[in-house]
Amino acid sequence: MIKNKYGVSLIVLVITIIIMIILAGAVILALNNSSIIGRAKESTDKSDRATLKEAANIAYGDWVIDKEMNGETRSADEYVKEKLKDQGFSADDLELVEIKDDGSIKVYTKPVIPEGFVASDIEGENTVVGGLVIYEGMEKVSEDADAKTTRNQFVWVPVDISEFIREDGYLKGTKQTYVSSGKATEPYSYDTTITEANDLTGEYAEYKAMKESVEKYGGFYIGRYEAGSETERTDVANGTTNMVVRKDAYVYNYVGWGPSMTSVVGDVTDTNSLNQGKGAVELSRNLYKTSTSVKSTLIYGVQWDAVLRFIEDRDHNVNDSIAWGNYYSNVDRASVSPNSPAKTGAHENWKAKNIYDLAGNVSEKTMEAYSSEGRINRGGSFGNTINNYPASGRYIYSPTHCSVYYSFRPALYIV
Repeated sequence: MIKNKYGVSLIVLVITIIIMIILAGAVILALNNSSIIGRAKESTDKSDRATLKEAANIAYGDWVIDKEMNGETRSADEYVKEKLKDQGFSADDLELVEIKDDGSIKVYTKPVIPEGFVASDIEGENTVVGGLVIYEGMEKVSEDADAKTTRNQFVWVPVDISEFIREDGYLKGTKQTYVSSGKATEPYSYDTTITEANDLTGEYAEYKAMKESVEKYGGFYIGRYEAGSETERTDVANGTTNMVVRKDAYVYNYVGWGPSMTSVVGDVTDTNSLNQGKGAVELSRNLYKTSTSVKSTLIYGVQWDAVLRFIEDRDHNVNDSIAWGNYYSNVDRASVSPNSPAKTGAHENWKAKNIYDLAGNVSEKTMEAYSSEGRINRGGSFGNTINNYPASGRYIYSPTHCSVYYSFRPALYIV
């Protein structure tokens, strides 16, 4: 009986071990299959985009011929998308394709909607090509004017990673040399004593994570509006006010970049004794500091240039922005804000692909640095009388500098 009892136990043990080995193998196989499926899907997505772009290129060639030979009046975008639709490409496919009359054809990746946000259902805000808008919160957004003034909003900027570079700006046709000269750096590295190991601003790690996210997801989000304040900030306003990214807010001006070229944290008082409260970098990073789906940052120069490539068209010249920006001589200025910066999103003529005030209104601080002298602003302001300050231009200021003419804009990358 004893021998039989032990014999049965041994058999059970062996069977148990065999079952465990089989189960372990099944788990490993499932994990491998999941990885293979993931890679296959990514490969399929890339292949599908390549096929779509090839078909669009062929259709564009047909448009050129029809335009020259038969007087085709439709735009390249309308003509090519009609051809692609006839070939069986879906509406979802066509929503990711942008064709310009000059032959520039982009096939974008479908954006990820981060947790805690919802994509707009409002016509004109719900396509990638037109500037897809997301709203903070999970409540659905349709034709609701209140959502624009009560919820933070961001616009998806699709990016071809091979074109994700900083470019020299322009001043009325004259190319600047800040980037090509090597004096403009991002992250800040003109001071050679600063390395990734002793970077107190955290730029190295943040910049690397941002670029990796852009490459993985095919883009990033930019604030639809310049940083806004719920209360008006004037030359006597002190401290930090509540920051928002919403329509019809006061511009968040009288704010510095940070305490110094190598510090972003702390309250700052500049030489004019204007208390700036927290700087633009810290305010931007704190916006979604607790989020597990996105990281918020002050916009980088490479992101600003990606936005310009995305929005530039026949109506939005990024090197001569006087027609679509809030400058002193803009025709719409008198009816909106004759002597001060306009509130955020004040005029529909001052937007491009749902992004407001990239040109004019207030000059915007970025993470880009110039030499060891200061940080770089972009976009020009309402006080500029001629178009020396287009959306693409660069202007250098001390990191503590603040006034009515300067603000900033946050961006988000997906984690």
